[in-house]
Amino acid sequence: MSGSMMGLDGKTALIFGVASEESIAYAICKKLSEAGCNLVLGFQPRFRSRIQQLLPTLPDDTKIYPIDVDKEGSISQFFDSWQKESPNSKANVLVHAIGFAPREAFDRNLLFVDPDAIETALRISSHSLQSIVRKALPHLAQNSSTITLTYAASTRYVPSYGLMSIAKAALETWMREIAARLGPEGHRVNAISAGPIKTLAASGIPGFEGILSHVERNSPLRRNVDQTDVAGTATWLASPLSSGVTAQVIHVDAGFSSTMVPEDVNG
Repeated sequence: MSGSMMGLDGKTALIFGVASEESIAYAICKKLSEAGCNLVLGFQPRFRSRIQQLLPTLPDDTKIYPIDVDKEGSISQFFDSWQKESPNSKANVLVHAIGFAPREAFDRNLLFVDPDAIETALRISSHSLQSIVRKALPHLAQNSSTITLTYAASTRYVPSYGLMSIAKAALETWMREIAARLGPEGHRVNAISAGPIKTLAASGIPGFEGILSHVERNSPLRRNVDQTDVAGTATWLASPLSSGVTAQVIHVDAGFSSTMVPEDVNG
């Protein structure tokens, strides 16, 4: 579908969380760009070289600024840098694709994970949505759309996902709370619950290959989803085509979230 049909021509999208070409956020960048959006990327300073390598694959006018949501003042600095270079610019779309938990959170029983690790995961993976939206508010265009990324482990047990399950549950709660607060002004906030996808973040989850195999065997579509599947839904959520949708968790998981007893019990 062309940008004009999507209603995104000339719109500005702020995208946080691109880490590599495998990132879901990168696929969203590509789709939004194809739909006519101007891109403004917030990247973690440690991924600067990777982002520089990706820039030639994105439109020439793509803007990039460092942001570390775990560092005091960094979010404000991002918006100050953007506004200094593009005075009075407004964002129509905001994509929050940020998640992190310390290694120990995946290596041990969650009961024995230290409070510092728990606080770090929640601060970066969940509370950062509130922190970013709060600073973005003065710069949001009318009827903006904010999109965050979650996972079905927010509502059910997934082996080895541990602390991130709690972080995603908190993230979804923030999404609903912010959507309720900003709805009267026309702003929409939604989450996409993606099925398991091979990304930099997922590579740190023990047994991830087994999860991919299980989903492929048992999802209604008998396949795993990829970054492009998620990016398509994100582009729809960014567009006026989804103007009546807010405070929702939309599953892009080949239907796996609808299953209870796996099909392969009969095999």
